[in-house]
Amino acid sequence: MITAPFIALKTTVPKTWIDINGHMNATHYGLVVYDAHVNFTETIGLGESYVNASQCGKAVLESHMIYEREVSLADELEVRSWLLAVDKKRLHFFHEVYNISQGFRAAAAEQVDIHIDLNKRQSTALPEDLYQSLQERVKANLALALPDKIGSQIRAPKNIWLIK
Repeated sequence: MITAPFIALKTTVPKTWIDINGHMNATHYGLVVYDAHVNFTETIGLGESYVNASQCGKAVLESHMIYEREVSLADELEVRSWLLAVDKKRLHFFHEVYNISQGFRAAAAEQVDIHIDLNKRQSTALPEDLYQSLQERVKANLALALPDKIGSQIRAPKNIWLIK
């Protein structure tokens, strides 16, 4: 039984991730989430062994990153990964990047992936047994207290200067 989101990655921020502003560069937030996503994908049955055996994989259709707080040199990070929805071809993921050293969520990333046939290079339905397994994970995740900002949209500034 799933009682918490999956801890997909734990890492410590090295000096090479720190930019001229003295905090972790945005590029590395993306790489941390990517590595966590790869680990989570393996756990839910869509990893390298699945790809090699089935000649199917997944590709990102849409993604969104929310940067909430700064991360600094030597901070310990933990990524908590959720599977929130699945249909025959698509999967909805949510990843939270926690700064364990400082005790806050630093970022959140959301994405929708599509299941693809790598030989035909087109979308294809998930195998039924895998689809059912993924549905069970979604049910378990949705039974938990869900994280903030799922489905959030970019908050672009308004060009009020154009109105005269």
